[in-house]
Amino acid sequence: MDALFAACSPGLEPTLAAELRALGLDARPVPGGAEATGEDALALACLGSRVADGVLLRLWEGPERDADSGRREALRIAGDGAGLTMRREGGRLTISRDAVGAPLFKRGWRQRIGAAPLRESLAAGILLACGFDGTRPFLDPMCGSGTLAIEAALIAARRAPGLGRSFAFEAFRGHDAARTTRVRDRLAALARPIAVPIHASDRNAGALRLAQKNAASAGVGEAIRFERLDAAEADVPPGAGLCAVNPPYGIRLDEETFGSWRALAALLPRLAGWEVAVIAPDRGYEKLLPPPTSADLELRNGGIRCRLLRYHPGMEGTGATA
Repeated sequence: MDALFAACSPGLEPTLAAELRALGLDARPVPGGAEATGEDALALACLGSRVADGVLLRLWEGPERDADSGRREALRIAGDGAGLTMRREGGRLTISRDAVGAPLFKRGWRQRIGAAPLRESLAAGILLACGFDGTRPFLDPMCGSGTLAIEAALIAARRAPGLGRSFAFEAFRGHDAARTTRVRDRLAALARPIAVPIHASDRNAGALRLAQKNAASAGVGEAIRFERLDAAEADVPPGAGLCAVNPPYGIRLDEETFGSWRALAALLPRLAGWEVAVIAPDRGYEKLLPPPTSADLELRNGGIRCRLLRYHPGMEGTGATA
């Protein structure tokens, strides 16, 4: 039975732990990620987690005074010792081994990154934190390079993110390739047709072309409706869904960026019955939106401290506050 630590963006630890539990593991959130145990835990976490950025196999834990014996034991298990990491805290030492290789957020579908890329794992974590499971419509009215919409489509398709790549753990001593193949097959069998509308729009033609290329590379190009529109005029799919958006916020406060947030504020009244999630830095832009109707979640996007503001238009007023 494997014991592991899966790392994620700060703020998403409970979401990651819940995802790992849904994959069949015994998991709990800890600062920076989640600890998990279970049969085939490495394969399930690496192949199936949308939220994790990395996975470490726990090899040894004990008092720091026993570090030498811990290193010998870890090397006995690991063989060549490649990818070993050591963490000291409170007089204790934990020795682990990288099970992934390239970070998990690198799904392999990006043609190139846009000006302000959102990590795939962070995008998926935000969607899962909002309870999105691909059974309700989705809208991103400022889609940029398309990350949120593409991750929404992959969730709707129930396509495990790691199926198209290999992992470091597959070269570990004693690795059972047949068991990992069975895990791959089991996760692949969960895939389904996308049955909900997924809309993505942006006023920038270049960003929209990039989003379409990325979606095609991810295999969901036909499932996403892309349009060149201002956010205030976004085409809202029928039904009650999730609108998730990462508005521009730049380095400096400028009128063009404020205009984007005003357009988002103008869209909110048209989303009655929907859930809206907005990634917002503490730079004053959020004052153009109404107060959130749900507790916000603290996140980091590209090293910038942000909050995930959540709204349920129609439950409370949607007029801008500033």
